Amino acid sequence: MIISSVKKYKKYFTVSPKKVVELLGYNLDFSADHSLSEQDLWLMNKSKMEKARHILKNRWGYPAFREGQEEAVNAVLERKNTLVLFPTGGGKSLCYQLPAIMLDGMTVVISPLVALMQDQVQQLRERGIAATFINSTLSTWEIEQRLANARNGMYKLLYCAPERLQSPLWQAELPKLDLSFIAVDEAHCISEWGHDFRPSYREIRPAFESVDGSVSWIALTATATPEVRADIQDNLGFEDPVIVSKGFERPNLKWWVTATPKKDKKLLEAVSQAGERGSGLVYGGTRRNCERLAREISNRLELKAEAYHAGIEAEERQRIQQQWVDGELPLVVATSAFGMGIDKADCRYVIHYVMPYTLEAYYQQAGRAGRDGVESFPLLLFKSSDLITAEQRIKDSYPEKKQLQHLYDALCDSLDLAVGAEMEKMQQVSLDALATRSGFSKRISRSALNVLSHLSIIQLVERINPQIGIHFVASRDYIRTVITEAKNQRKAIFLDTLLRQFGGEAFGEMKFIDFDYLQQKLNVSPNAVKKGLQILQDHEQLLQFEVTGALPLVKIVDGRRSSLGLSKAELERHRNTLLKKLDYMRGYIQTEHCREVYIRQYFGEEAVKPCGHCDNCLKGQTSDYHFGNSDLLSIRQALEKGGKTVAQLCRQFGWRRERVKKSLSHLIREEKVVERSEKYFWRDHQM
Repeated sequence: MIISSVKKYKKYFTVSPKKVVELLGYNLDFSADHSLSEQDLWLMNKSKMEKARHILKNRWGYPAFREGQEEAVNAVLERKNTLVLFPTGGGKSLCYQLPAIMLDGMTVVISPLVALMQDQVQQLRERGIAATFINSTLSTWEIEQRLANARNGMYKLLYCAPERLQSPLWQAELPKLDLSFIAVDEAHCISEWGHDFRPSYREIRPAFESVDGSVSWIALTATATPEVRADIQDNLGFEDPVIVSKGFERPNLKWWVTATPKKDKKLLEAVSQAGERGSGLVYGGTRRNCERLAREISNRLELKAEAYHAGIEAEERQRIQQQWVDGELPLVVATSAFGMGIDKADCRYVIHYVMPYTLEAYYQQAGRAGRDGVESFPLLLFKSSDLITAEQRIKDSYPEKKQLQHLYDALCDSLDLAVGAEMEKMQQVSLDALATRSGFSKRISRSALNVLSHLSIIQLVERINPQIGIHFVASRDYIRTVITEAKNQRKAIFLDTLLRQFGGEAFGEMKFIDFDYLQQKLNVSPNAVKKGLQILQDHEQLLQFEVTGALPLVKIVDGRRSSLGLSKAELERHRNTLLKKLDYMRGYIQTEHCREVYIRQYFGEEAVKPCGHCDNCLKGQTSDYHFGNSDLLSIRQALEKGGKTVAQLCRQFGWRRERVKKSLSHLIREEKVVERSEKYFWRDHQM
């Protein structure tokens, strides 16, 4: 039964009618007259968690919380500081997004990756939740506008890059914001023991000192050792937090390491076996490897595979990513950047052709397999020289003191920055140009930038998405006249959209926004965007435009110094941490015991029992091992689908006849397989 308006039934509630609508998960304009059912009225008198479950279903479409989520949400709603330790794909973001729309005021989310915060904001908006972000890709004018909107209560969630918290503009606006809750995503970045340490993360708590007593906190990570957990709690001032951990057990993942000097051959064998299971992901390490391996897999196995790396145009990367998520592309061979924030539950296998340097990175990347709980296979291909190469690259990644000073000076010169001068905003830097100016290789130049960032001498932001910049050279009145009098309606819409998106600031200087975002607003193809801008620039002379690639953004902290004044200990501290982490990776590869036990103990779990299904656990049960399981398991899975001849099994797996016969003989002796009319059947699936 529908009963008249919310306002009429205000007496039923202890909160305002507007809050009723928000809590129920509706996306309504409250100036209109809206109705609630008796069920809605009944719900308003229920507990916070009953309301949370209702919102979970209404907004997210989920019938129930996943393991650990309800405990975390409840802790946040009770205004308790909370530390969430969920594995990759465990649903961390819901633990702060859902409470954010239930709590009064606004939630600030600290996120380290530009692309991830933009994706999450887009997803929230699609669910009718008011959210935005501020980071270094936005102009000062746009940031000021979004902060003004936040001050006026227009957002429930505001995503912010950690570097932004130190800006004078943020510090000036912070006391004016109605904050109730702060979420620190990827919280392992706080710790120098974390595999992705960012100095700016250690300044998060001090940045909120002015509102410290009125807000609660949540910190979330998928990869935290005991040292990292302690560092997170200490740095954020969590004295007695609620700790919600799902543990690091992934019972559906069959951890496997194959030591081989012939990685290409083993990779082809692994993909050949795995191709029938579903979609897969190969981490190739370098751009060159990704291109070469994708071609080889496509040509040799007749399995469609494509390379993915930063050298590919953004539009093409988006196509590859979406086709893989949709199941149209069975295999992607990628650098480590692929997979961040991608929600694909049914990836059946992840193969590392190149060894990651930390167990955290390996666990996070390999954990993208089997997020739906179905049996899946992470495989690490390894040869002895990998560890030697990794150790040398870590050492080489830390330039000497003189090299660091020289690169710093070259960077400041490229930015036209005198000693003592400060930068107002981040600027784009070409690594090629910096290498040329410094006389160093691109590798040394990149390493030096990373070290300077770790030491908080510069702010460094990796720009994921290409940008497009526009500077209107004609007056606003003239452009509006062109729009009004245009005979071509498409041209009028195109130009009007540009004017709305870039605003008044673009009349004074070149203003940049994401290319993909502008393309969506214009509702035309990427080529049509560039062609239209070219016409408006060359023929109409209304504007000037630039298209930038995925170049990093840099800002010198506290003005240019004449001397960095760094000690040897400062330079080597983080390097030594990475070398120690490499030792743990070596231990994982070389252990003769259960690999899952090794991983879980590394992350601090105790009394862990062997999994029974990794390669080490299976050594005593089978005689020949391959990707994701033994040859025996591969044959079993093939025969469970129906009888096969030896020739058919050879063609299916690309094996020699002797290898197939050996496995079949073993299975026949074990009374698992029977032979009939030259075909072999699994006993439980006989025809």
